[in-house]
Amino acid sequence: MDNRIKDFIAKNNLLSFSVIEENNGNYEIYCASCYYAFDVANLSLIIKSDIETKHIKLAMINPNIGIIIAKDSKNLGLLKGVQIKAIFKKAQKNQANLYYKSFPFATFGVGEIFSLDIVWAKYTDNKLLLSKKLIYTRE
Repeated sequence: MDNRIKDFIAKNNLLSFSVIEENNGNYEIYCASCYYAFDVANLSLIIKSDIETKHIKLAMINPNIGIIIAKDSKNLGLLKGVQIKAIFKKAQKNQANLYYKSFPFATFGVGEIFSLDIVWAKYTDNKLLLSKKLIYTRE
């Protein structure tokens, strides 16, 4: 993964993700936002959420999720963001430790730690005037 993508992900801490919900043969999108810690070594986003929430239940059924991390600005030249495809799974112990190091207050809340393993990412940084978006695909 290009270091510019890693740096952007590391400098932020809030993501929004989308999961698929099947409803009588129709497919709908359900979205949620979570704080995350970035596991650079494994290229994973680590989140905490209650296992009884709708977004976690849906991610357990279909672990292929879409993620957006964006820096908002009314100035088009300052827009930055990354679109990500990831695989949802339970986090490893070291990933849970990483999350609690980033968010110590989270030890008091209800929930479990999950890993969103990045399999593809597209980075946009209008400040750099990138004519091409930076693309990452896990090998």
